[in-house]
Amino acid sequence: MDEDDSLSVEEAAKLLFVSQTHANTLVQRGDLTAVQKTPDGIVRILRTDVLKYRNKIRAEQKAGLEAMMDASERLGLYDQELEGLPNHRND
Repeated sequence: MDEDDSLSVEEAAKLLFVSQTHANTLVQRGDLTAVQKTPDGIVRILRTDVLKYRNKIRAEQKAGLEAMMDASERLGLYDQELEGLPNHRND
């Protein structure tokens, strides 16, 4: 594994906007699989694996948000939230 193509756990955590502890958990759970330990015991993770995981999580978050918005619209909650708000249009 080339060091330019790999990240430390700390670097991966920053790229994922998570704590270093959570990044270690992702490695231990196997969510980040392209992992190699250096001879001195430092964990290195392929940058492409981290980016692939980040894209997967973003897609899941987007799908969840869209599902919540659809449910809110079906229940008419958006209309209720707009009631009583001042209109700031310059007519």
